[in-house]
Amino acid sequence: MFGFKRKQSPLIGIDINSDSITMAQLERTRNGIEAVRFASMPTPANTIREGLVTDPQTVGGVIMDLFVKAGIPASGPSPTINTTIPAQSAVIRLMPVPTGMPADELAEVVTQEATTHVPFPIADANLDWSIMPTTERTDPDGVRRVDVILAAVQRSIIESYWRTADSAGALLGKVEVSSLAAIRGLSIGGYESQDKVTMTVNLRHDATDINFIKNTMPLFGRSVIIGVETLTEAISRSLDMDYEEALELLPDIPLFGAPPRNERLGEAAQVARTIFSDITDELERSLEFFESQAGQVKLEEIVLTGPGCMLKGLDKFVQSRTGVNTVFGDPLKLVTYDSAIISPRLKPVITSLIGSSVDPSWNPGFTVDLDLNKDGRLPLVFDNKKTQVIEEKEEERSWFIPAVSASTLLFVASFLCYAYLAYFSVPNQTAEIEAYNGKIDAAKKELTEIAKMKDSNEALETRRKILRFLVHHSTKWSAYLQDLRERLPKGVQINHIVFEMRKVKVEGFAREFGDVSKLAVNMEDSKLTDSAVVDYATRKEKTPDMVSFGVTVNFHKEEIRDESRISQVPAPGGKQ
Repeated sequence: MFGFKRKQSPLIGIDINSDSITMAQLERTRNGIEAVRFASMPTPANTIREGLVTDPQTVGGVIMDLFVKAGIPASGPSPTINTTIPAQSAVIRLMPVPTGMPADELAEVVTQEATTHVPFPIADANLDWSIMPTTERTDPDGVRRVDVILAAVQRSIIESYWRTADSAGALLGKVEVSSLAAIRGLSIGGYESQDKVTMTVNLRHDATDINFIKNTMPLFGRSVIIGVETLTEAISRSLDMDYEEALELLPDIPLFGAPPRNERLGEAAQVARTIFSDITDELERSLEFFESQAGQVKLEEIVLTGPGCMLKGLDKFVQSRTGVNTVFGDPLKLVTYDSAIISPRLKPVITSLIGSSVDPSWNPGFTVDLDLNKDGRLPLVFDNKKTQVIEEKEEERSWFIPAVSASTLLFVASFLCYAYLAYFSVPNQTAEIEAYNGKIDAAKKELTEIAKMKDSNEALETRRKILRFLVHHSTKWSAYLQDLRERLPKGVQINHIVFEMRKVKVEGFAREFGDVSKLAVNMEDSKLTDSAVVDYATRKEKTPDMVSFGVTVNFHKEEIRDESRISQVPAPGGKQ
């Protein structure tokens, strides 16, 4: 028998938030997982609220444009899109059950648990649950148990994503919780956390998801309604600027270490530190609550993901506040990708997107795989019950029946006349009128769309600039920093560097006084400098094993560059 292999529908991951809509397509090759397509576009105004789609038709149109931009052929099979919903939009519960429970009995227990905890009718909910095998243990009562994770969401939310997929000419695949998708994205990047407890912090636009992870399993999670939008609005109010202007300012804010380049960035940095201080307070409260449930916990690492990672020095800020080693997540660490399309600063931002784009079977470890769209498109459930109406029975009158009969005959005659006219002459005129009305409605709709596009054009342009900055932004060191690095003696640690008109002040720590003198001598030998002077060198009471020092280096006048380009920068490899 001869046959033709049916071409498979491409599987696309879609991340939808109030700032941008991003798509990615991954494929598994002999060399591993490869990101074969990636594209991003600004989100039209007023189409997303609290992380959920409110205008499926407009958002679907943007997704269709992303398909074209990424080179997905329109002539092929319709793409299948996987997407995520915000964690605060779903009900998530962990429940222990005895191991070895039959599947039908376990399903009944989980459904009963959902009925108890879901705050909306269970008939209007989409449910899914999964056993977490790595949580199997023997409880103090001697019973062997394992945890089951349950998620539920209102069906109307899933229906809005179906309408979005319809508008994009695509099929809706998996719909999962953003925080769980981020955990899978980190697992693909090699973050296994075997026998160690780590905290993932997904800094989204509308909220922040906090999860404690062990062996890629979420042991405890919560969402805090503080996100990038909260920060942007606070900066907008404090600096008296538009929201879009404040959003564009975010990547330039020095959150930790480097002094601000100007007064406006300094004020914005103060606001950002206040917002992120609130977030780190929530991290500590979450750890305290988790320890109250699970006992003393040694937290090994905090992994940051999401759009909030665009701020410089965020990892150092969180680490300084919590005392726990903090890193940016990299879901592409083990994935082949084009660095010209996906910049290093963008990688932690797209962790949840990568998690939703990958087939769970590709994952080297077991992660939670929940699909709130596993039953496909279901009709909404309507309440057909009617309230009983009891009417008072009237007395039958002698003239009532003849009057009703006469009225009935008159009605029948009138109806026949109407049917005669309507059947032979009116239908053509009615059809013409309906056709004209349809054209008028279509014209009105086109005018409305044109007006909306015109109103949101400026906002879209601003968001495009931000995305372009995130994708292509890079940092270059000056010749002076390179010269200083090459002449830095062993045992000397630079804390910070301040450039002035014709000199640079270097401050830091050294093991011995001789190391400070050697630094000054080395800098005097440089072709870029006139002289180097030790301002001070002393051992402080709190750090007697280190020498605090300050050295001033005077440059040749002809080598001094424009101060507007270099004012204050962090030392390479130095302590923040």
